[in-house]
Amino acid sequence: MVDTENFQSPRFSEASVSPATPETGVHPVTRPSRRENRAATQRRKRGWGVPFLKVKPQPVTSSQSKSRKGGRNLVAATGVGAGLLAAYGLTLFLVKPLFAALCVVTIVACLIEFRHAIRFTDRHLGMPIVVIGGIGIYICAWQVGLEAMLTATLLTMAAALLWQLAGPYRGEDALKNVTLSTLTVAYIPFLGSFLALLAVECGAPATAVFVLSVTLGSDTGGYLCGRFLGRHHMSPSISPRKTWEGFAGSVLFAVTVSVTGTFWMGIPWFYGIILGVLMAVVGTIGDLSESLMKRELGIKDMGHLLPGHGGLLDRMDSILMAAPVAYIVLKFAIFSQQGPVLS
Repeated sequence: MVDTENFQSPRFSEASVSPATPETGVHPVTRPSRRENRAATQRRKRGWGVPFLKVKPQPVTSSQSKSRKGGRNLVAATGVGAGLLAAYGLTLFLVKPLFAALCVVTIVACLIEFRHAIRFTDRHLGMPIVVIGGIGIYICAWQVGLEAMLTATLLTMAAALLWQLAGPYRGEDALKNVTLSTLTVAYIPFLGSFLALLAVECGAPATAVFVLSVTLGSDTGGYLCGRFLGRHHMSPSISPRKTWEGFAGSVLFAVTVSVTGTFWMGIPWFYGIILGVLMAVVGTIGDLSESLMKRELGIKDMGHLLPGHGGLLDRMDSILMAAPVAYIVLKFAIFSQQGPVLS
């Protein structure tokens, strides 16, 4: 028989029992152990928005706290954007293989930045497969075309699946690693390879420079209008500084640059309006998507390579989303018209 009157749980010591007070009349209860308190704290601090990105809480330094309070440097951000545009444009017009090599370096750098950003999570990318496959995807797009790029993307995803199955992870951990690897392949190398298609399949190398110019104009207009006119927040829970006024500025600047570029390229001007609006919309979606990832990861920027932007992936987020849309619109516009195309 168990002595229920004198029974005491071996899990808690006598000191862990809180006595009842006459004022509250609360009966004695057992307090949670220190281990249980630490586990509860970890659960409260952990991000739940992206289920396969579980972040280990990290202390915030004073420099990070200051950087979160201030906005980006407009001069530095615009200068970096213009410098990247000039670098891509010059290599594309002067030495095309050098442009392809620059794009490959950019894709690999973005993959490394993303891997560094998720270093505090319990997820594993399988970097050898992702990097080698990403390079192969871009080379297929540059040398062969869209069909080869799609095939290389599917093969890379299949290789990432096999890599994770052959690793030490099983069950839910393996499934989350596979999901993260395939999404990374689709997000960075696959979308980034549309720049190669724009340069080789859309009539002229100037097409890629044109798309980069529209993206730069959209980002600049969104920043200017959002900073000086922004009043109504678009999505405070994801990106507190992004406003509807900034989005309107993105559309206005993107349409202006796009319509101007249509006269340069020799395609009807109304395609510039369509392209500008679509690129501003998908560019904003790209910014919000990356902001959501960074918020769940507990970081402000993906890296610190570019002044005024943060990481290279912070500069490329809108370009990655806009390049496929620009490819579809411009390919239809160019090959449905008989007018001249800049060569």
